[in-house]
Amino acid sequence: MTENMQVVRLRLSYFDDFTTVAGLLRDSGARRTDSREFVLDRPMTPAQVVALFQLMEHSRQDHGFLTVVTPRLPNGAYWERHHELDAWWGTVNKKPWLAESAPEDNPVG
Repeated sequence: MTENMQVVRLRLSYFDDFTTVAGLLRDSGARRTDSREFVLDRPMTPAQVVALFQLMEHSRQDHGFLTVVTPRLPNGAYWERHHELDAWWGTVNKKPWLAESAPEDNPVG
């Protein structure tokens, strides 16, 4: 784990569909640390992120069995970069959020 990597904890309560939940947890890359706790502490592929979102949506539909605990976001975490974020957000006429229209000196990704 790199020094900058944040740890996300997934805590499970009772759920109905073991096969779906276990499959999505595995596909997300979560590692088991306790009987009902898993962690995400490694870089994730896009497919793993999709599995995590699918797990969160499945939990919402199944009485909210999943609690996701993320590191606390410090106050003003992005304030120093607000000009860069304004430029990244762009306008309706310019689309800097698209990789093919990103400025050379500020690549997306």
